[in-house]
Amino acid sequence: TSLPETPGGVRNWDYRFTWIRDSSFVLFSFLKLGFHKEATEFMKWVEHRCNEITKDSPLQIMYSIRGEHKLTELVLDHLSGYIESKPVRIGNGAYDQLQLDIY
Repeated sequence: TSLPETPGGVRNWDYRFTWIRDSSFVLFSFLKLGFHKEATEFMKWVEHRCNEITKDSPLQIMYSIRGEHKLTELVLDHLSGYIESKPVRIGNGAYDQLQLDIY
């Protein structure tokens, strides 16, 4: 669920999400490698996220791979993690942040 920046370290993040700012790199890579069907399907996924935008629900910086919006971060203290890296996390607390680095 979470991987450490440094094995045994405390900065462990759950990377099982799609960051909108990175989507262009994914699409470029798919197309460059000849994965046109995958690029088309991924673009449909991004387009679907854009179609969900409302006044009260702007485009988020990230979504689950299933398109889920709420990615509440939880710490699982009872797990030791990769090479005793703690805390083990699921979710990502950044999902509802305003990050202007994508503009």
